[in-house]
Amino acid sequence: MERYLSEFNKYYKQVKEKCTLVMQEYNDNLKNIQDNDIVKKAIDNFTYLNSDGKFLRASLIALGYQSIRKDDAYLPLALALEIFQTSVLIHDDIIDKATKRRGKTTIPLLYQKEYNLKNIQDISNSMAICTGDLGFFLANQLLLEKYQNNTNLAKVLTYYNEIVIKTIKGEMIDVFLPFKEENKLTTSNLENNIIQIYTLKTAWYTVIGPFCLGLTLAGAPSNLIKKYEDILLNVGIAFQIKDDLLGVFSTEDVIGKTSSDVKEFKQTLLYSYTINTKYKEELLKYYGTDNIKKVQEIFVKSGAKKYVETKMHEYFQQAKNELKDIKKSETNILLGFIEYLEQREK
Repeated sequence: MERYLSEFNKYYKQVKEKCTLVMQEYNDNLKNIQDNDIVKKAIDNFTYLNSDGKFLRASLIALGYQSIRKDDAYLPLALALEIFQTSVLIHDDIIDKATKRRGKTTIPLLYQKEYNLKNIQDISNSMAICTGDLGFFLANQLLLEKYQNNTNLAKVLTYYNEIVIKTIKGEMIDVFLPFKEENKLTTSNLENNIIQIYTLKTAWYTVIGPFCLGLTLAGAPSNLIKKYEDILLNVGIAFQIKDDLLGVFSTEDVIGKTSSDVKEFKQTLLYSYTINTKYKEELLKYYGTDNIKKVQEIFVKSGAKKYVETKMHEYFQQAKNELKDIKKSETNILLGFIEYLEQREK
């Protein structure tokens, strides 16, 4: 698998370098637009966050597209999804009350630090919401501007909107499920609900959507797109499980963002496993607090950490097995992508 990882890293580096340059140019042009000072400040904040991203989704768009066509026409689509990603993160940071994102101060906190006034928190959140909203439509504008003469534009927009709708549905469940659980409003099939969040909010948004958007732009047939959707679903679920593990067992310095899963009473497989063990009451005593260390200990001794790690590897392995049946050079890069996800520390 090291060979596959090397192939992915080489490809990822090339795409990331291209996207970084094009995104910097896009951000610079955006900042140069003459506008109201309040709007310009918001745009400056947006472009500040809209840089230094990982461009993992962009690399998957590139790979999906270049499995059919070998040019760089994927770049505007890759940028549009990354702009959408920045916008979602801005809204996520409000929901999660986060202070760090991509190793940077979040946009609400930027406003709060600049204006040290008692009523600034509501205003800073409102401005962040507006800034995220602006980003959503900047992404749409970019797609329409760059692909207006592309015969696959309607299919791309349809698929793009499907990804967005699934992402928002997943976010709705992710926001409300912790409230129901914390207030003992009975939720049947908790693990199934959590897997549904992983499917909608992560698998489609982070893995399936980007790769298949690239395929769609390149004019791939629907049966090939469906085949990859089924395979990459397992990768996306495993990706989120890995994210949950890092969120609890890593640190802010390593992952570059504040992890509020425990404090926000987020529902994960770690949580759903533990509440069905003898450690349920002990977990409920600390879950929803800042005592991350105690929650870590409970997840380990309950067997939850081992359980979800096993599940994660099973999902990854299933995807690897299915990918090996596809005889295309891009398959090796996807296998390397899986290896990258398994080994990542942030």
